[in-house]
Amino acid sequence: MDFKEVMESRRSIRDYDKRKKIPTAILQELFRLVSLTPSSYNLQPWKFIVVQNEANKRRLRKCANNQKHVGDAFAVVIVLGSTNAGGHADIVSADRMKKGTMDATKKKSFDAAVARISTDRRLGKDWTLRSTSLAAMTLMLAATHLGLASCPLEGFDPKAVRAEFSIPEEYEVVMFVTLGYASTQPPQRPMRFGVDDMVFYEKFQ
Repeated sequence: MDFKEVMESRRSIRDYDKRKKIPTAILQELFRLVSLTPSSYNLQPWKFIVVQNEANKRRLRKCANNQKHVGDAFAVVIVLGSTNAGGHADIVSADRMKKGTMDATKKKSFDAAVARISTDRRLGKDWTLRSTSLAAMTLMLAATHLGLASCPLEGFDPKAVRAEFSIPEEYEVVMFVTLGYASTQPPQRPMRFGVDDMVFYEKFQ
């Protein structure tokens, strides 16, 4: 499936065939593709909890206003974003130094930015939400490419999710993404605004 087909066929699916399981190899390829997502400073702050066990999905559903598709999907991915920018910083900077894309001057600037993000909770939250949301979108597009249905989900209690699934305070619970195989053909796509309705050039008009 080429990219145009992926974009035009992706839907937010809430009705899943509960009998169809996603092979482990497909899940592995899905997250391999997700790993290619760009992120601020290439710090890749995301982590993913793939919830497949029925009892755990019931626990998760209670945290998500009892939304039916949380229980019906083969898996629900809890998308997490770390607010600790320094968590991967040494590995990332060492790789860039080795490949010649970072010198001592750039390293100093990089370290300062990482320190600023890591010590400012609000800045760290904004930073991780932006980068991790990119990974969540990659997850949904990659799922479509691999023949899977998906749906992003925001309606949940992050404190309850954190407690139920032992998530450290360092991580923001950014969203859920349900995964599985659609039980029915997707409905006609909801309306989308046209290019002229959403794009300005040079200034807001």
